[in-house]
Amino acid sequence: MVASRIDARKSVPGGRPLGLFAINLDRSPDRWAAIEAGFGSLAWPLHRVAGVDARNDPQAVLSVRGTALADDGQGLGWNLHRNRRFMLTEEACLAGHVMAWRQFLASDFQHALVLEDDAAPQPGFEPTLRSLLAKGFDADIVKLEGIYRAGGRRSMPLAELGGHRLVRSLRPCSGAAAYLLTRPAAEQLLARIGRLLVPADDFLWTPSLHGLRLADVSPWTVMQSGAASVIATDRGEKQARRGGSFMRGPVTALRRAMERLALLWAACDGRPHILVKATMAPWAPDDYNRGNKTAVSADDRRSSNG
Repeated sequence: MVASRIDARKSVPGGRPLGLFAINLDRSPDRWAAIEAGFGSLAWPLHRVAGVDARNDPQAVLSVRGTALADDGQGLGWNLHRNRRFMLTEEACLAGHVMAWRQFLASDFQHALVLEDDAAPQPGFEPTLRSLLAKGFDADIVKLEGIYRAGGRRSMPLAELGGHRLVRSLRPCSGAAAYLLTRPAAEQLLARIGRLLVPADDFLWTPSLHGLRLADVSPWTVMQSGAASVIATDRGEKQARRGGSFMRGPVTALRRAMERLALLWAACDGRPHILVKATMAPWAPDDYNRGNKTAVSADDRRSSNG
């Protein structure tokens, strides 16, 4: 269960240090304008990844990974991670991230910051990102965004980043609106995703699925803007007509337990005794808008591409 050791400092000879890849649907120009306002003036190039639209072009969504709808046309199959249906809208979200990884690897950037189009930078974002790039980081993927929960999170400290910290969380939260990754990490994500039916954020923050080392910025420096989701899928639609074996529930529970153990094992680098050194890290910025209901419930009301 030990995460693979990929050199997070591996560079592309002559390559540029960082590119920003923001996933955005053609029918959401307002969201792209917000991304440009928040991230377009930074020193690093901002690239638009044209998302695939489950509402207007289902076949384009399916063609990204070579997937297909189930026989009844409702979803692609069963999401074993969540024990519910895996919907076309979730595939569209995942496809956007897959395309961002591919575009990153086709570029000469050493690192990529992948953004969903409801990401909004918070105070400390730019200096924290600069510090990560200048110092290097003991991770393959660094999450800069989070979902609000009261209190802190128990984490293993990794590095100081000015007013923020880099930590390995023992309880990663869902959300995939902003994360930094290396080229080897993007390669491994593409190799491992295959045709797995799992939402993008669940895949990214489950090390047993991809074998990569994860880290979080504490408190996080990007938040979801709170804009209404354009791909929202009703929970009842996902869970309808479960059918299948009565063992599906217990098997899912066992799978999640093993994923949890793998996460803890990776967080402590295979040395469980150092978990006693875990400390509480701030979860959300002090000035976080707690009225942002969209961000809180991002598990089922994701942004336009995640």
